[in-house]
Amino acid sequence: MAPLVAFLLSLNLLELIHRAGGVTIISPDKDVEVKEFETATLPCDYVLERESHARLEWKRIAGEHISFVYFDGQIVEKYRERATMLGPSIVLEKVTRADTATYRCEVTAKQDNKIFAEISFKLVVLVPPATPTCKVPSSAMSGSTVELVCKESEGSPPSVYTWYKDNVVLTDVSAKDSTANNVSYTLNRSAGTLRFNPVRKSNSGTYYCDANNKVGRSERCSVKFMQIKRRSAKSNAATRTNTPPAAEDFKHTKS
Repeated sequence: MAPLVAFLLSLNLLELIHRAGGVTIISPDKDVEVKEFETATLPCDYVLERESHARLEWKRIAGEHISFVYFDGQIVEKYRERATMLGPSIVLEKVTRADTATYRCEVTAKQDNKIFAEISFKLVVLVPPATPTCKVPSSAMSGSTVELVCKESEGSPPSVYTWYKDNVVLTDVSAKDSTANNVSYTLNRSAGTLRFNPVRKSNSGTYYCDANNKVGRSERCSVKFMQIKRRSAKSNAATRTNTPPAAEDFKHTKS
């Protein structure tokens, strides 16, 4: 059975070369994900129509910056201590978050009908999130708008955030649902924001957050208490006497 399978695969490969009419890269163009400090293999298997040798180049693309990884038959000096060639593929050891980028393999075979082929994919180095910082005001005036922020910058891929009030997870609520269900907050898990509009006396309590991605979950930030104060009669009277909005907002910020 094994020889038959190999024969059928070779027929499929010959058909692929015939249709392409030249150099063809047969490696999948899927992103490569690997944990930090582990080994990543960047594949670039190809087949040729006529030539027995082709020119191979590997490039790293980060934004608008393009640099060589493999050029003129050798790995460039920057990668020489931790990279080796496995045929046309590159094995990169001890990857760090700085290695996250797009990598492109280029193959040129001048005697083939189609002389050039390339493949690009992203190397994603997976890094667990760090303990986030959380910004929680110690107090705010009832009826105002308050935003709590949770943020960390180590995680790769980027983290999503979870907020807790009095040790209970706050669930996602859209702006539309928050009005329908009489809930005064909205969450943006990607940005890490918890927004109260308006904030209420019942929103007083302890708050903290954590971050997570596909690698893991962080420790929580320091627990912080937020107290919501009711508007005083004097404050309400000032509002009724047409206190300018800017002055009122400034007063809330300073309280």
